[in-house]
Amino acid sequence: MTTNDWKLLVFPDKEEMISARHQFHQAIQNVGSIGRSFLPEQPGDINANLDWDSKLQRLAGRWVDKDIHFRSSFSLSEFSVYLVDELFHPISSFPLQGKKQRGVMVWLEEQIEILGLKSNDLSLSLPYEIPEYPTAKREAFNIEGEAAGIEFEALFHNTDLLLRDIIADMEGASEVKCWPHHFDIASLITLVDTGDPETSKSINIGMSPGDDNYDEPYFYISPWPYPVEELPDISETGGFWHEHNWIGAILRSSDISHITSADEQHAAVQTFFTKGIPVLRKLMGN
Repeated sequence: MTTNDWKLLVFPDKEEMISARHQFHQAIQNVGSIGRSFLPEQPGDINANLDWDSKLQRLAGRWVDKDIHFRSSFSLSEFSVYLVDELFHPISSFPLQGKKQRGVMVWLEEQIEILGLKSNDLSLSLPYEIPEYPTAKREAFNIEGEAAGIEFEALFHNTDLLLRDIIADMEGASEVKCWPHHFDIASLITLVDTGDPETSKSINIGMSPGDDNYDEPYFYISPWPYPVEELPDISETGGFWHEHNWIGAILRSSDISHITSADEQHAAVQTFFTKGIPVLRKLMGN
């Protein structure tokens, strides 16, 4: 990744970002439902995870083969769900603004039938819980303005490119994926693989668009298992330790909101990861 690839973050109004994040989190469940419904079940709900499609600038689900090789995707800036073919040509799209969740599912069911699959097999039943957003049932999707969608698009774009660059030659690093459960984008660096995720050692690196811990986007580096010893100083990374319910190094959007240059934003986030990962490796005995 070069600094020219970094999209400038402009830090829109926090309340607009929170409202948009809630609606985006609800919306991507529709995208993940395609892989979860029509691909073989995999451990960890992998069949429902998403990629950042840098060509289309969308969060995209797994490829499904039927009469047409297709995948679902979601544009944050356009606030629309798409189905595209193997040439990335749009099969159909559904703008969410002013529409209700039920309308999205009806559209998906219609498209699934056209693509040669059974609409009865499409399910939005989740193997996890997400907050009960108003859009889950009766309330229509409604994003006020474009700023939040453009900002989240830049965040996913920037994080995907930066993480791919960081893990390019890193042994044990997984592909960069977005997980619809928490709506974060991350790579898992396995340090010691025992065959059991509970006893293996790993470091998770990524970006959350915000959650119950922080009402703003943040970058994170989190070890597993959580260390019990005193945590080392990480001030040189630009971040700080989060220690409530889980442990990890954190760099919030607000921590870099004073930076108005794309090059300097890129450098700050890159420094957080490149200086933070070795600290956590040492903490984990690796």
